[in-house]
Amino acid sequence: MKVLIVTMTCGEGHNHIAKAVQNGLNDNGADSKIIQLFGYSQKEVEKQNKMFLNACKYIPHLYDFIWNIGRKISTTVNANYYIKRCKDYVSGEIEAYAPNVIVCTHSDAGAVVTYLKRNGKINAGIKIYSLGFDYCVCPGWENNVAADYVTVSDDDIIADLIAKGFDRNQILPFGIIVDKRYTQYIDKGTAIEKINNLSGEGILTFDKFTVVMCSGGNCLTSNYKLLKRLLKCKTDVQIISVSGRNQKEFDKIDKLIKKRGLTNVLNLGFCTYLDVVFSAGDLSFSRAGSGMTTEQLNKHIPFILREKLILNEKITKTRFDKLGVGIAMKKVSQAPKLVDKLAKNPKTLAKMRDKAKEFCKPNSTQDLVNHVLSNG
Repeated sequence: MKVLIVTMTCGEGHNHIAKAVQNGLNDNGADSKIIQLFGYSQKEVEKQNKMFLNACKYIPHLYDFIWNIGRKISTTVNANYYIKRCKDYVSGEIEAYAPNVIVCTHSDAGAVVTYLKRNGKINAGIKIYSLGFDYCVCPGWENNVAADYVTVSDDDIIADLIAKGFDRNQILPFGIIVDKRYTQYIDKGTAIEKINNLSGEGILTFDKFTVVMCSGGNCLTSNYKLLKRLLKCKTDVQIISVSGRNQKEFDKIDKLIKKRGLTNVLNLGFCTYLDVVFSAGDLSFSRAGSGMTTEQLNKHIPFILREKLILNEKITKTRFDKLGVGIAMKKVSQAPKLVDKLAKNPKTLAKMRDKAKEFCKPNSTQDLVNHVLSNG
């Protein structure tokens, strides 16, 4: 069995999904390969990513406006842009690798691959999977109707996809794909010890209330501003800051730590062991991107979803707040009171953990892999 995985770098979430799928396939003896949708040019990959991140950070209202229209009105304009620019490269990769199955981790990748299949540009026998990557139906999903199967985050999304033209038999409610390491239990004491060893800092202790700040791979919502607020907590907390690839945020936090002589803040920057960090946390602050949210759900860490989000994240934020899985924060100034309140109410935190356990789907990757191996 050979599986080609087509991903897209617009943030790191889709790449994390791609790697999780690949790891699952490799664990089950399948041959797999990951390519980027704009993989014909690394410069173009970086350009597309930068455009997405800048839209999220600097013009979120315009992003929301376009995104919302795209959800309500079916359109092929966006799909045609990607098809025109990527079809030759993707078809060449498919011809060279000759996969039995193609898995797309972004709807735009799915639009390109299904176009190639519909127009006889690739082997008609190849099965195509398009993976859901949000806790709502995003614009452009109607351009994936020709896929053999699509996955969704949960049963509540099924009706929305059917309304866009999908058949119920295409839809697999496996959940959002997550790497298996986020589904494995690590007790807080072990996690704290591992972080102390891996970071080389050794400042964390088991007995303190531990708050994790994690605002995505590019830290679009400032950890620095949040940290300054959390330092006003009445609760004796220790804080783990994960700023991802945002060097400016890391540097500002590092400067603040040195200036104030802080001994309760661990500044990790880019982190390759977030599964351990989430296991160590009693509470986290994060954006509501589906990848990181899914990782936290599977680690059962109570989370507060932050301010200044893009529309799909706002929808996720509202859903989880209503479900009791997370708490929606409107302003960063609310952070200290929320921490103090939750630290004094372990029953509330336990209830949030239980809600996460009920909602998460830890077998999402294995369910997908089993389906691919059985139907590819």
